Amino acid sequence: MIKFDQKTPIYQQLADSIRQDILSGALREGEAIPSVRQISVDYGLNPQTVLNATQLLIQEGLLEKRRGLGMFVQKSARKQLNTSAGERFKNETIHSLVNEARLLAISKEELIDLIESKYEEEN
Repeated sequence: MIKFDQKTPIYQQLADSIRQDILSGALREGEAIPSVRQISVDYGLNPQTVLNATQLLIQEGLLEKRRGLGMFVQKSARKQLNTSAGERFKNETIHSLVNEARLLAISKEELIDLIESKYEEEN
């Protein structure tokens, strides 16, 4: 279940959730997503909000609408998301991490050690 925040438009948060489902494999390529009506009922949203989210994902090339059948995850959606998420991670997350480490006077070696230990801890 999505916990909607007040900072970001709900349609954007819903689109982000669908992107995450595609990335995680919860929604597979070629698979139908629930209908606008079903998503509206499940999350207690206005159908127009759901439509805005799905239209955004169609424009991004992640979903396709098949007349009379519904909306489906595009065949290349996961690869496309992996590429864009990887670039965002490298350009935003790593940049932010390095800047904060510098502010906290954490050396490059300490930061690498912290990352390695966290990585091992998670496995």
